Formats: sequence, C-alpha cells, structure tokens
Amino acid sequence: MKRSPIFFNIQLQKWIVFPMIILCNFAIVALFIFNQKSFLFPVSWTYQFLTILVFNFFTSLLIFFIPEEESSSRGILTAFLFILQLGCKYIMTKPFSTNIWFEFFLIIIMLLESIILLTTAETLLLTTVIMSSILFTDHNEIFWGIEAGTRTWDLKGSLLILTLLISILCIIIKYAHNLLLQYREIQTNQRLIIQKLSTSNSELQQYANIAEEKSMVHERLKMTREIHDTVGYTLTNLLMMLEASTDLVKTNPVKLEKLLNQALEIIKTGHSEIRQSLRILRNTKVKEKNSIESIQNLTGIFMESTGVNVRVEFGNLPWVLNRKIDHIIYRFLQEAMTNALTHGDAKNISIQFWRNEGLIQISIEDDGKGSLDIEQGIGLKGMTERLAEVDGSLSYENTSMGFSIRAVIPWSYDE
Repeated sequence: MKRSPIFFNIQLQKWIVFPMIILCNFAIVALFIFNQKSFLFPVSWTYQFLTILVFNFFTSLLIFFIPEEESSSRGILTAFLFILQLGCKYIMTKPFSTNIWFEFFLIIIMLLESIILLTTAETLLLTTVIMSSILFTDHNEIFWGIEAGTRTWDLKGSLLILTLLISILCIIIKYAHNLLLQYREIQTNQRLIIQKLSTSNSELQQYANIAEEKSMVHERLKMTREIHDTVGYTLTNLLMMLEASTDLVKTNPVKLEKLLNQALEIIKTGHSEIRQSLRILRNTKVKEKNSIESIQNLTGIFMESTGVNVRVEFGNLPWVLNRKIDHIIYRFLQEAMTNALTHGDAKNISIQFWRNEGLIQISIEDDGKGSLDIEQGIGLKGMTERLAEVDGSLSYENTSMGFSIRAVIPWSYDE
C-alpha cells in the first residue's frame, strides 16, 4: 500500500501545525516575562494571565480529538473551540491597549487551527469575527483592577492589517490544499476509468476471440460432416455397383461397361469433393495465443509459482500486435518480474500498458527495496538490446515505494 503524502494526510498536518501553536504560546510567555516590569501589573494578575494562557493552550489540543468526517459533533466541537479561544483572547488582551503582540500571536493560533478544521468560507467568517473584535473592543476602562489607556487607531490598523495578511496566507494554503485534493480525486477517477476500459476491452476481445474460435470449430465440424457424407455416399454406391458387376460379367458386357463408367464418375466426383473439404479444413488453423492472452498467462503462472501479487492494466493496448513485438514484451515482462522478486524482494508488482501516438508504453513498478547503486547487469542489458532491435528505449529508477522500470516501443497498425 502506498504511503500518503503530507498534503493528503490530516494527522500529519496536525502534527506540523501543533508545534507552530506551541511556538506562538512560548512567544506570548516570553513577551509577558520581558515586558512585565513595564506593565506594572499586580502579582495576582500575572498568575491569572498565565493560567488563562495554559487553558488556551490545552483547548488547542482539541484539534486531535475533533473527528475528521463531517458531522454535527464535529461542528459543535469546532465552534466550542473557537468560542473559548475568542473569550481567552478578549480576557487576556483587554488590559494591553498599547501592546498588540499578545493579541497577534493568539490570532495566529486560531488561524493555524482554521487550516485544519475550517473550510475557506468558515475561515473568512472567523477572520471577520476576529477583525470585528479588534475594532470594537474598548480598552479604555478598568479591567481586573487595572486601568488601561485607549488603543490608538494606528495600533488597531496595524493589527487589522497583520490579521488580514495572516488570514489571506491561511486561505491560500487551504485553497492550494483543496486543489491538490481535487487533482488527486481526478487522478483516482482517471485510473478507475482506465481500469474499467481495460477490463471492458479485455472482456470484449476475449468474447470476440471465443466467438472466432467457436466459428472455426463449427467450420471444422461442418467439413468433417461433408467428408463423412461424401465418403459414405461414394463407398456405398461403389459397393452396390461392384456387386451388380459380378452378375453382368458373363451375361451383359455392354451394360457392365456402362456400370463401370458410372462407378468411375462417382469416384472422380467423390475424390474432388473430399480434396476440396480437406483443403478448407487445412486452412482452418487453430488460433494461436494473442498478445494479451500471452501476458495474462505469463503473469498468472508467475503469481502461482512465487506468491507475488501482479496487477496488470492493459489500458488501450491492442488485442493483437505482431510476433516480434510479442516476443520482446514477453521477455521484458519476464525479466522485470524476475528482477523485482530476486533483487528487490517485492511483494506487489504493478504493470501498466498504454498506446500513445504510435508508441507502446510499458511501466512496471514494485514495492521492493530498490537499489542504492543501479548497475546494468545481464538482465537490464538484455532488455536494452532487445528493445533496440525495434528502436525502443528503456529507463529505470528507484522510487519512494521501490523500483520502477519503463519501456517505450514504436508500433503501428500497419505492422
């Protein structure tokens, strides 16, 4: 099974966002400690501030417990998380009229969480709520025994701009993530469509092949019956004429001669009909295995004898190629599967065919251990030489999953 890239694994995304949240909390603590003397806050308020900050940090842990699937419980938990954090932001930053950085880092925490938990529209709504709280929060009043001054419009404007920039960045990240998800879904759908087309094409060709073979068998049986009827008719007539001729040898020589001439004519006619039937029968040859049948047979035997799972997608590969191309493809697959097992210790092999603008493209990927130092041994060299006979090419490389080898073979319907 393939490993999920970070863009598509929500758990990995959470573990990347969470350290950023921790850094923001450390930044708030550092700002508070270094500026504590200038604030002239009571000691009791210091403990209250740090207690609320710790509480706000623990609410961030909810991102690991909110279900990924859309549900009513997910919506309730998400709303509960942001309401709590908006409340913490209000309480913690109310006395700070001249310092916007505490509020800025708390806003970053919420917007980071929005990347994981909210849609683009919901992130815009959260941004609107945050910016409204910045605009309409009145700092010119006594709060927790502390009288804060009025926050100037310059500071409010700076905080609004910073919030808007961070929000836009988060929305861009979310939008890019959604595009990647859509692209992945399109790729998955394309693969399924190709797989269905490949299966349908294989079944259709197999049906046509069976119908053709049945037609040939029917023709052979028909010719057999023709030969049987001709031989039976000829021999029966000859037997009767020979029996009659024994009586006419002495009594009626003229009638005997006429009878023998008739017998000779029957022999000639029967001989001609039998030769014609045999000629047709000889030209009705038993159909040889075609390209796709040979590949299915090869991979089937390989799976049975090794236990390695081999998945083949024929794509738009023609049902019949030609003997030379068939032989090259057969040997190429044989060598590639053997290498995947013996050198890579692979458990799964994927083979894909595709015909594009006069070229047959073959891709073989496995989940083996690959090779740190790829050297062209006898097997790879033999593949290269065989492909060169028909102006084909070979390429290979290590992948994150194992090893990949590709062949490109020129081919057209005229060959």
